[in-house]
Amino acid sequence: MIRRSFIILRRSLRKIRFKIGIVISLVAIFLAILAPYIVPRPQEGLGYVPRDVEARRLLPPSIEHIFGTDSLGRDLFSRVIMGTRTALLQVFIVITISFLLGLLLGAIAAYLRGLVEVLLNYFTEIFMAMPTIVIALVLRLTLGHGIHVTISSLIMTWWAWYARIAYVYARGVVELDYVILARLAGLHSLKILHRHIVPNIIQPLIAQAITDLGSVLLEAAAINFLGLGVQPGYPEWGVILYESVFYGGGVEVFTQAPWLIVFPGVFLLLVTLGFSLIGDCLREEIDPRLRRRWRLWF
Repeated sequence: MIRRSFIILRRSLRKIRFKIGIVISLVAIFLAILAPYIVPRPQEGLGYVPRDVEARRLLPPSIEHIFGTDSLGRDLFSRVIMGTRTALLQVFIVITISFLLGLLLGAIAAYLRGLVEVLLNYFTEIFMAMPTIVIALVLRLTLGHGIHVTISSLIMTWWAWYARIAYVYARGVVELDYVILARLAGLHSLKILHRHIVPNIIQPLIAQAITDLGSVLLEAAAINFLGLGVQPGYPEWGVILYESVFYGGGVEVFTQAPWLIVFPGVFLLLVTLGFSLIGDCLREEIDPRLRRRWRLWF
């Protein structure tokens, strides 16, 4: 499995799309790690309002304020860069927990069969049918504001998709001869799952998880933009867009202060694009049939 992973990675590195995605993702991670040290006003990036609000309110981009200032006089560059850390933190927590939970339940359902398989499949379908926004609204009403609401609501819907993918791939592996012989030899079920089933289904799940990084990022921003997640003032791209629209003058913000929308929107777009390019290239190498899709466009 390790050798195949290196082959897939080496083939992906030959593609320009993959290299562009890697560069964008590494820059985003670099900004997230060093955000408090590279922004000019870290306190304003965290949401603190400066004393001279009126003098600095809605200033256009300049040398002093690269991205301009928002409706509360805070440096928008500091806000956007600090938001990178929150955005990636949400995404990686959601994807990691959803991936592990889905991999475990999907493999167990395919291996055990019978009543366990039926119950886990019905349980998975229930959560696949639940809209993330509705779950976020319920958690918001019960748990209040916070980043935990955004993360929990996303995990409750995303794990089911990984469970279904793991189940489909694991069903094919369970029917193979060496798995049947391992069962007949009396090998423990946990060892069969660990040695034979999980290593053969983990590669497509990893590629799918990398592809989903961008989608989770967009959904997290949407939840926070609607006010269902973290509170206003928190360094998060969805919250910054929310404050720009509702505190910056509504529709007038697009004509009077477009930088409030453009800069956080561009960061959100680029990071999402970077994750998607990496995931698509990996999926193409795992499933060569997907290469035809790109040949139709390029």
